[in-house]
Amino acid sequence: MIEHAVRGAWLARLVGRAMGLYLHLVAATVRVNGKPLPQGQVVFAIWHQDNLAAASAAVKMRSDTRLISFSTRGFRGIVMNSLLVTIRARAITLPDEGRETRGEAARVAKEMAGLAARGFSLVVSCDGPFGPYRVAKPGALLVARESGLPIYPIAMGFRPAWRLRGRWDRHLVPLPFALMRIEHGAVIRVGSRQPIKPLLSVLQAELSRIAVAADAWMARPRR
Repeated sequence: MIEHAVRGAWLARLVGRAMGLYLHLVAATVRVNGKPLPQGQVVFAIWHQDNLAAASAAVKMRSDTRLISFSTRGFRGIVMNSLLVTIRARAITLPDEGRETRGEAARVAKEMAGLAARGFSLVVSCDGPFGPYRVAKPGALLVARESGLPIYPIAMGFRPAWRLRGRWDRHLVPLPFALMRIEHGAVIRVGSRQPIKPLLSVLQAELSRIAVAADAWMARPRR
């Protein structure tokens, strides 16, 4: 992505930097309820709503925050790139909306697999970047097949938190000094020649199950 060609790129970098610093503040002040994140090299599969929450959890719990995620083009993509750099992660830019092809998907998966070979863990928002809400796409499975890494589905809960209900993904914004909980799904392994389509329903079911558990935990009254 050529940042200087994007109008307001300087502002996008500033916003992304501020958001990254905010996530450091969240990570420094939250308390953890339940099982932490794994430390090994994996493909984290999340819903798009948990992007910020998962990033703060990685800063809080992972000794190695060398993570790779996807970002879009334009102003929003620059914001995400700057945010990820601030938390010592990196991004791979996706093609423009409506221009995705099977070949492009394979190219991005291979690019992420190459970074996995260099020791990075990978993060895939399975219904991103534009929805539909909580409908899994095959990206995480493609990346796992190319990289040989296991898929580790997670869902996030924070009490208290903001929920951006005006967005398509109902994004979860973690707050400083909150209580954080991570719901863990069953690990999914994809063989190097394994068909993707049959596993998509497995990924969908696991992400849906743990998201419901996280939502239920957030809805409980605080004691």
